[in-house]
Amino acid sequence: MGNTKSNQPQVISGMKRLQEDSDVQQLYKLVDMHGGGELLPWMKYTKQTGDHSVLDGLLETKVKIFLYNGGKGKVMAVSELVKLRNQERNAMLGALRRKKGKGKSGPNILDDFNQEGENQGDLKKALKLLDGGGKGGKGGSKYRELAWELSQRGAMGEGLLGTCLLQATAVHNDLAKKLVITYPKLINDIFISEDYYGLSPLHQAIVNEDPEMVHFLLQNGADIHQRCYGAFFCPDDQKASRADSLEHEWVDMNMKTQYDGRMYWGEYPLSFAACTNQEDCFRLLRARKADPNMRDTNGNSVLHLLVIHELSDMFDLAYRLGAKLQISNNQNLTPLTMAAKLGKKKMFEQILAFERDILWTYGDVVCSAYPLAKIDSIDQQTGQLNQDSALSLITYGETGDHLDLLDGLMEDLLEEKWKAFARNRLFLSLATFCAYYLIFIAAFLNRPFTIDLVPPNITNESEFGSLFPDQFSKIKSTMSPTDDDSYDDDAFNQTNNSSMGYMGQPTGYFQQDKCLLWNYANGADEGGFYWGGTIRMICEPITILAVIFQLGQELIDIQRNGHKRWWKTLSGFPAKCLYKLSLIVVIFMIPFRLGCGISEICLHIENIMAILAVICCSIHFLYYCRGLKFVGPFVLMVYKIIAGDMVRFFIIYGVFVVGFSQSFFVIFLSCERAHYETKNSTGVDDGFTNILEYPMEAMLRMFIMSLGEFTGLYANLNACQQSSPSMANLGKLMFILYELLVTILLLNLLIAMMARTYEEIAQTQMEWKRQWAKVILMLEQNLKPRDRLIALLKYSRPIGTDKTKRAFVVRRRRTEEEYKTEKELREEKMNNFREEKRNLLKRRLADVGGAVTKARRSSNVDDPAYILAGPARDANGTMKL
Repeated sequence: MGNTKSNQPQVISGMKRLQEDSDVQQLYKLVDMHGGGELLPWMKYTKQTGDHSVLDGLLETKVKIFLYNGGKGKVMAVSELVKLRNQERNAMLGALRRKKGKGKSGPNILDDFNQEGENQGDLKKALKLLDGGGKGGKGGSKYRELAWELSQRGAMGEGLLGTCLLQATAVHNDLAKKLVITYPKLINDIFISEDYYGLSPLHQAIVNEDPEMVHFLLQNGADIHQRCYGAFFCPDDQKASRADSLEHEWVDMNMKTQYDGRMYWGEYPLSFAACTNQEDCFRLLRARKADPNMRDTNGNSVLHLLVIHELSDMFDLAYRLGAKLQISNNQNLTPLTMAAKLGKKKMFEQILAFERDILWTYGDVVCSAYPLAKIDSIDQQTGQLNQDSALSLITYGETGDHLDLLDGLMEDLLEEKWKAFARNRLFLSLATFCAYYLIFIAAFLNRPFTIDLVPPNITNESEFGSLFPDQFSKIKSTMSPTDDDSYDDDAFNQTNNSSMGYMGQPTGYFQQDKCLLWNYANGADEGGFYWGGTIRMICEPITILAVIFQLGQELIDIQRNGHKRWWKTLSGFPAKCLYKLSLIVVIFMIPFRLGCGISEICLHIENIMAILAVICCSIHFLYYCRGLKFVGPFVLMVYKIIAGDMVRFFIIYGVFVVGFSQSFFVIFLSCERAHYETKNSTGVDDGFTNILEYPMEAMLRMFIMSLGEFTGLYANLNACQQSSPSMANLGKLMFILYELLVTILLLNLLIAMMARTYEEIAQTQMEWKRQWAKVILMLEQNLKPRDRLIALLKYSRPIGTDKTKRAFVVRRRRTEEEYKTEKELREEKMNNFREEKRNLLKRRLADVGGAVTKARRSSNVDDPAYILAGPARDANGTMKL
């Protein structure tokens, strides 16, 4: 490896993008990127004449010198190749985005071996014992065998064979075959560069759509499980997160991806053939035992990739040739749930057709059972919520494609959930909320707005003073001589040490004027009964207890479902979020009520919080409207307009308001100065009044002007005409500009934006189903796991004898095309079943044959009679060896 380390700068420079002076490199002198090179004419000559001597001589003299050990190859540490890849990536990135390789490479045992001698075979045997022989098929090997020297590679890290296959003409293909026959180690020589790392000749032949070349490479020992980790074949949203580790060959990336990118074809040759829709190449690779269930760095198998690229015919072929539907990727997505996540309706329905079992058919009516393991949002074993289920992914999807998936099976499943538990739970929740809301509003509306502590008809000592002489004397001493019903606010500041007086009147600390809300003796009727205070005294404790109970339930839900799942569900309901906020606000009102005697600020803050709580609580009614067909879309329109159109509008609107408000503030300040100068010099008052004394007041005036109220401001501008004509004219000009840009242009733009949003949602007929589905899943989240399992039993049936595996049964009419498809699927299942039985029988016969052979060898029986009769058996029929 010492030679490799010393040549790293040359390797990095050789792995840059193809440049115009590429013919200087030795590789491109042999075969360049423009159809020329020294070997091409002699390849044509060989093809025409059949004389290979000249070409063989050129390969011996001009090609062999660039091969390790004369074409025998060289085993290299993967960590060294990863370092080269990392250096090339960092050379293309800015200084702030560069990432150093993670991990430790460990000792390189190859440094102590001379691979040019006759002991290369012994080295490979040793490596096979250590980590599998450096094959790298699954990316776990720490060693890799290369044939073409690293320092002599092309612009994309390719060798001579890779250069030939990049051209893919007939003569280049013939030369590639000649190279493989002459130097067999070239067949698995990969590209060494950031964009194309791991690209093998087999990958190239598949990309070239050349089944004949694929067949040739497979016959000559091409690695069918070689992985291509290049950035060019990586999802677009993962390219920025690519990082290396010296401990393995694959690339570390952020697994949160949407799998965007037309060139994301997986990493294996089989997935390349599938994604490029080449059935012949796919069948050739499967015939060579290429595994369709092997997963790439993202955990995607062939079926996952076919879902991403929406290749239904190839998906059908891959499934028939052994690909499995149950494999999950790194995001815990099966092909079915990936189709749901990406909104691929065609693929989703195709996979459902593969997974379902047809129970019975009668005419054109078919009864099908769909396994709920990956479809339903309830886990069949534990009753926990499955956020990676198809139903959850479709419901919380944001595109129009997800809306299309809510039709058919998903709609039937939601309807059964609605009947099983959601309908009753929603009505119960609505009734409970209405009761809470009435109590909460009653407590709020009966808050005192004065500090009258006695009923108006109790004003003489005979009726009231006899019962409370001390209090009445203090009231009487503070009453106004002209109005017997009025009294001083401090009349009750001094009382006994008890906390409550007559009919809930506060005493002591809570008797202060600042503790107004502790006075429940307000709202008395003519008979002297305190209706308002009594109602508030009853409703406020009930409200607090109800709030504590609801918050306790929320904490239980968070603990049960996890905070991420809880917030993901709750964030889809703005009205529900505001309602939870109102509950928290009510709790925070308690310390401010208790601290009323400390400062008047506590009373003001409590009033503000009470107003906020009432508003947020009232908006919660919108939550119950979302699932209704005739109201739900309009509720969504309000949310979309506020969160989208109005946010964008107020950003632009704020820029204009801030700019124009400060300009008007300066103009009015100048007019005010000119007004006082004119008044002091001439004594004439022009009637000007500065209505924009402060910058914030100027901004508020601009907002009022945009609503059409501008007479006061324009009148003052006219009044400024006498003292400062120039500023008045400038102000009128700014007024005209403001009205044109803000009042006319921006407000009409907002109206147009809201109209567009309205039309988009109104044209979507399925939007109400999504809102309905979200409400159902929200109610489902509030259930206990045991209750979810009970609800699951109501709309599902067991699969076979296993009661824990459930299926959803659907009966519907089928079309002629569906009938043909179902017939083909049944035949395919029967063929697969027969094939499995045949393979099982072969394995059993092989086991029996092996046992017989072993018995013969151990007993040295060669007698033909023994061969015909078989080994001896005991009374139970067991073979004696």
